[in-house]
Amino acid sequence: MTLIHRQVAELRQGGWPVLARKARRLPFWVWQITLTAAVLPLVIACRLARPWRLVRFGFFTTDRIGHFIFDLEYFLSDQALLFPETKRIDLFFFERPPANTQLALMCRRHVFVNPAIRYLFLANQWLPGGDDHRLLPARHLHASRDKQGILHRGAAQLAFTEVENCRGRAYLEMLGCDDPGKVICLVVRDSAYLVNARADRDWSYHNFRDTSIDDYCQIAQTLAEKGYWILRMGKKVHRPLKVGHPRVVDYACRTDRCDFLDVWLMANCFFAISTGLGLDSVADAFRRPQVFVNYLPLMDMEAWGEYLTVPKILSWADSGRSLTLAEQAAHSSLNADHYQKQGINIQDLSSTDISDAVMEFEARLTGQWRLSDDEVALHQRFWTAMRACPEFDHYHGWIHPEARVGTGYLRQAQASLFAQVSDSARA
Repeated sequence: MTLIHRQVAELRQGGWPVLARKARRLPFWVWQITLTAAVLPLVIACRLARPWRLVRFGFFTTDRIGHFIFDLEYFLSDQALLFPETKRIDLFFFERPPANTQLALMCRRHVFVNPAIRYLFLANQWLPGGDDHRLLPARHLHASRDKQGILHRGAAQLAFTEVENCRGRAYLEMLGCDDPGKVICLVVRDSAYLVNARADRDWSYHNFRDTSIDDYCQIAQTLAEKGYWILRMGKKVHRPLKVGHPRVVDYACRTDRCDFLDVWLMANCFFAISTGLGLDSVADAFRRPQVFVNYLPLMDMEAWGEYLTVPKILSWADSGRSLTLAEQAAHSSLNADHYQKQGINIQDLSSTDISDAVMEFEARLTGQWRLSDDEVALHQRFWTAMRACPEFDHYHGWIHPEARVGTGYLRQAQASLFAQVSDSARA
C-alpha cells in the first residue's frame, strides 16, 4: 500500500505531466515485473542453500560519487572486520549509471556486479523472510555516515593497481610535482555539477551550500608559497580559480581532467580542503585528512576521521543574533527553504576565516600546532554541548579523537555558541 499511496501522492502533486511520464514508463514496469517473477525459483533455491552458503543480493547508489564510494568502502571494510572467512556469495547491481567510470572499475574488482541481480533483489523482496539475503547500501542504513568507526579500524580496502599508480604519478610529474605528499586538493561546491548531471530535477534547494571560488584564492596562494601544490577539483564548475602561481592548478577546468584522476588525486593527496560534497568522500574512503570550511549544517559535520570543520555563520534575520549551538542543531537542514522560512541568514566565511582554519589544520598535520589548556577545555566544552543536543545521536556515534572544529572559530564564536537563550528570546 505504501507504493500505491506514493504513486497517488505524486499524481496529485504533479498532475498530468506526472501521469504522462508514468504512462511512458509502463512498459518498463511490466517488463521488470515479468523478469522478477521469472527468477523467483532462483531466489528460493538460494534460500534453501543457506546451511552451506549464504547468498545475498544488494546494490549501490552509483549516480552520486559520494554515496557510491563511501558505501562501497564501508561495505568492504565492514565485511573485512566482521566476516573475514564466512562462506558467502554477495551479488550486486548498480542502481543507476555510475557517476565515475574509474570507481565502477574498482568496484568490480572487489564484488560481483551484474544488471540481472536487480531482479533477484526484487524477487527476494517479494518473498517474506528475506532480510538475511538482502544488502542495503550505507546510504539507506545510516545516510552514508560511519557512526561505528568502521573506517578507523582498518586500512582502506579499495586500492589502485601499479599501472594506475604510475599513471597518476606521471600526471603529477607532467605538472611539475614529484611528490603526491605535497598535493592538497581543493573541492568547493557550486551548483554546476548537479545541474548538468541531473537536469531533470530542481537542485536549487542545495544552493545555500555553494560558496565563491574567489574566497579560496588567498589560502591557495599561501599554501603554494609554502611549497604545496593546490589542485582545484571538480567535474563541472561555474567559474575558474584565478591564482597566478605555478603550483596552483585549476584541474577542474583542464581538458585532461578525467574520472581516473578525479579519484586518484583525491585518494593520494596530503589532505583535502572541502565545503562538503560528494567528491570529498573519495578522500574519506582512502583515510585522507580533510578540513571542511563553509560547512552546513554543523550538526552534520563528519566526525569519524581526522577532520577539522568550520561552518558558515548563521544568524536570526530579525535581530542579527548568531544562533547558539543548540539552535543550530535544532535547525539542521539540507534545504534552503527551511532557513528562509525560519528567518535564518546564512553568511559565508571570509577569506581570512578560511585561511585560518586551513593553516591550523596544516600545522596540526605537520606537528606544529599546540593547544593551550584553555583551548583544550574549549574543545571539550564543544563536544559536551554537542552531545547534549537531542539531535546528536541521529548524526553521530563513535567520534574520532582528532575530529574537531576550528580553534579560531571556537574562540571567536564561543559566546554565541554556548549562550543560554530562552525560547522566546531571539532578540
